[in-house]
Amino acid sequence: MPKKNDDFFKEKKPWSEVKDELLACYLKPYIQKVINTGKPIVYVDCFAGKGVFEDGKPGSPIIALRTISDCLGQTKRNLCTVQPFFIDLNYADDLRENTKGYEGIKIISGKYEERIDGILGDKTGCNVFLYVDPYGIKALAHKLFVKFSTCYKFNSIELLINMNSFGFIREGCRVLGGDFDNESMFEDLVEYDNTRLDISEKSVITLNEIAGGDYWKAIIESYKQNKRDIYEAEEQFAVQYCERLRQSYKYVLNMPLKIKRGQHPKYRMIHTTNHVEGCLLMVDNICCRWELMEAIQNNGQKLLWEENCNNQIIDDEDIKRKVIHLVSTYSGFIRLNSMLGDFYNKYGPICLTKVVKDVCRDLENNGDIDVQRNPAFTEITGQPTKFFADEKMKKTELRLRA
Repeated sequence: MPKKNDDFFKEKKPWSEVKDELLACYLKPYIQKVINTGKPIVYVDCFAGKGVFEDGKPGSPIIALRTISDCLGQTKRNLCTVQPFFIDLNYADDLRENTKGYEGIKIISGKYEERIDGILGDKTGCNVFLYVDPYGIKALAHKLFVKFSTCYKFNSIELLINMNSFGFIREGCRVLGGDFDNESMFEDLVEYDNTRLDISEKSVITLNEIAGGDYWKAIIESYKQNKRDIYEAEEQFAVQYCERLRQSYKYVLNMPLKIKRGQHPKYRMIHTTNHVEGCLLMVDNICCRWELMEAIQNNGQKLLWEENCNNQIIDDEDIKRKVIHLVSTYSGFIRLNSMLGDFYNKYGPICLTKVVKDVCRDLENNGDIDVQRNPAFTEITGQPTKFFADEKMKKTELRLRA
């Protein structure tokens, strides 16, 4: 059982501000979009906590409830329903007290991995969103993520996962007998439950279940043999972890969380969905949340060059090369949104979707790609349309010019 670490809720840390911002700013357009399906929405905060930090700042449950209330207040769909569930092992009573002003919520005391089937078992046909911000890595059983996507008959399923990737690497090293050159590298790894495994086959099985395979062993072994450093090991684990999730979800994005400039990421916010619209919505959300994290890193000072969430300078020429290479892999015309989804699945959320669309516009103007639009002409003037959009009344397709 996770220990009851009350100090964790005394003050909301900057990295926690960023991940909750990521949740809040995605949840609103997500709800507004899936409301239009006419299907019920089920929101589950799998590790809800107290709901409020002792410094007065809201936790994820209050943030979600405020967002849900705002969305329902603005919709014209009278029969729309959003059912919020909150699971917590230690603080269910505190959460009930802190959410007294909200109606229709269900607070469940217990472990997420033991309670989640009871919540989702009768939600066939619903739109389901899970916020998985665990107290420790042990709760992140990969088989549950697979089950959500493959065994239930939801209308849609999306997950936002906080993966303590650096904590996983630490335990992987411990289990396989690796040493750390500098233990201080883990000092700013803020954890409610500091998972500590021993050198045993049982621990290996535990890490296999979290990772969804044993690929992590080769990563740890290469670190032990000095073929990569501990930070490269974390990055490679994050890449392969996302690849494993892509076996169950078509689109998987990850945002590294690092509060100090030049610091290596200790956590990864990972978003999974089977719908391209959700992927693109989250891309722009990650890029905007990155601006908040960048301001924290630089004490509010602006940089001379725009950077992405990996602290890499956003280079239009590099994006152009990536777009051309990707479009060259299609045998014919490809829908714009499908191409964008493939782009971010391959390269990560390195820039806003508008940046890639602008690059495509330049490629069209330069004669590098062919573009088909529907409607092809404007209703009023009869002139050729020039939009780069892929939505209800507008369709854009493109291909590399031979």
